[in-house]
Amino acid sequence: MLKTCGLSSMQMHNVLDRIRRGEGLRFEDVMLLNQFVFYGLVDIHDRHRDMRLDIDNMSYEPLEERIGNVNTGLTKENIYKHLKQKTYASVAGETDAKPCCICQEEYKNGDDLGALGCGHEFHTGCIKQWLL
Repeated sequence: MLKTCGLSSMQMHNVLDRIRRGEGLRFEDVMLLNQFVFYGLVDIHDRHRDMRLDIDNMSYEPLEERIGNVNTGLTKENIYKHLKQKTYASVAGETDAKPCCICQEEYKNGDDLGALGCGHEFHTGCIKQWLL
């Protein structure tokens, strides 16, 4: 445990825990924070820094490379059981055709569509991949 000028990293961690829990800081806590900043002790080594990911600025591919494939999807059997499949056929004069929300491509005649119980339709391949 780091101990400098009568301050310990344990004290600092206790104050930071209070902040994380949304508790109000006491006068002593503020003074402790000031001393840590003044003495440059805020740079306590974070042994987990290299493990943290900036997921807000990562695309799916680099994220998958770092954490691997995490499968939390449905089973194929469950998907086939609940997915109502049909073939897309455009209606003459239809001007407001909606695209597949997953791939954002408009449906073309002959495309295989899958509809969920809520009524939303997708390309069958897109929704299967999304749910698996």
